[in-house]
Amino acid sequence: MTTSTHSQNKQEAYEQRTNWPPYTYRDYPEIRPETYKAFLEFLNTENTTGRLMELQPWISVCDSRCAFCYFPTTASSKVKLEPYLELLKKELDMYAKTKYVKTSVFDEIVLGGGTPSVLSAEQIIDLIDFCKKRFTTSKEYFIKVTGSSKTLALSKIDKLAAYGIYQMDMGAQTFDDKLRKMLCLPDSAAAVEKAIRHARKLGLCVCVDLMYNLPGQTIESWVNTLKKAIELDVEIDAYSLHVDPGTPLETMIKKGISPPQGDAEYEKQMYLTAYNMLTQAGYKAVGHDRFSRVEWHMRENCLNGWPWGGILTTGAGCFMGYLQRFSYSNLEDINAYMEAVKAGKLPIQKLSESTDEEMMSREMSRLYLRLPVSKKEFREKFGKLPEDVFPQQLKNLQKKGLIEIDEKEIRITKEGEVWKGNIAWEFAQKPSAC
Repeated sequence: MTTSTHSQNKQEAYEQRTNWPPYTYRDYPEIRPETYKAFLEFLNTENTTGRLMELQPWISVCDSRCAFCYFPTTASSKVKLEPYLELLKKELDMYAKTKYVKTSVFDEIVLGGGTPSVLSAEQIIDLIDFCKKRFTTSKEYFIKVTGSSKTLALSKIDKLAAYGIYQMDMGAQTFDDKLRKMLCLPDSAAAVEKAIRHARKLGLCVCVDLMYNLPGQTIESWVNTLKKAIELDVEIDAYSLHVDPGTPLETMIKKGISPPQGDAEYEKQMYLTAYNMLTQAGYKAVGHDRFSRVEWHMRENCLNGWPWGGILTTGAGCFMGYLQRFSYSNLEDINAYMEAVKAGKLPIQKLSESTDEEMMSREMSRLYLRLPVSKKEFREKFGKLPEDVFPQQLKNLQKKGLIEIDEKEIRITKEGEVWKGNIAWEFAQKPSAC
């Protein structure tokens, strides 16, 4: 795959890449009494999907805030962690008591946020122990913890590794210290590298977030960051920076304190640089934005089960929750969250129940996740084939060379790889009448 080939295909397909897919928490409506009632009734049913699920307790607390961050987090100086953890356990327990969750099996426990590593090793282990006692895990299951090198002392990594943590996720973003300073990242590139090397030495899998098209980021800087990640033998989630409204970075760019981002063509070239370098180094592009050399990551159930599996997400500000047709995000304000849980209510802020038409579109968004769409499964779910519901979209995408269609499935092509976000949005429209 060459840059020039992708560039030509891109010119023929779309004016610019779309990186944010449809059907995210940003699209969910505010919770309504009738939807909440339907969700509670759903939780009182048996989980008959046979699909393994992911459990996500969120620690939406950080000891500092990165300039680009839009996540609903609270400064660690403004919250008492023990009361929050007790109420997080209470929310987890509320779900654990439902029939749906009792009949569900989880193969991943992921501490997200936020920066869960602001907790002590003992607090992290206690929370995971609670989850293991209250939820049914599969024979082979994995535990992941998100953190930063600032709050992941080597002694803490030692304790987590000894306990049995499988993976450590780190928001490295870049190994360029000049850019790290501009982004208000809390640690140096050397500190991040030291923590990663220590974790890898202990046998932990490490996954890092890396961002491209940062303000002032050169291709050379991006290449050096990718080289360092490859050298460290880590899994990589490569994201194009989106400057969200209200973030410090947006203000910095508007005031001229920070240079602007590169244009759409520059952003595309950075993506292609990463794709080419990483695939040549033995990585495979999987899921949203992951590049992996770990076979298990290529068959994770939370990924391959979309959209009929589930991620049970809990904690203040969590926004990745989905259980079949229901998608939800929690109250963002940590105090409001704690008050809701104290009152014995699920602390949901936004809740969506998808219609059949919307689930058909979600099924097609498997292409965004670099997954095939099975015609057999589509027909079993909806009584019709994808070609019956989305004839024009499929015809256009196939003509552009972005997808392949045979008698069994629909797949994204190498040419379509760079356009997976745009492809997903093609099916977000209302399906055509049959």
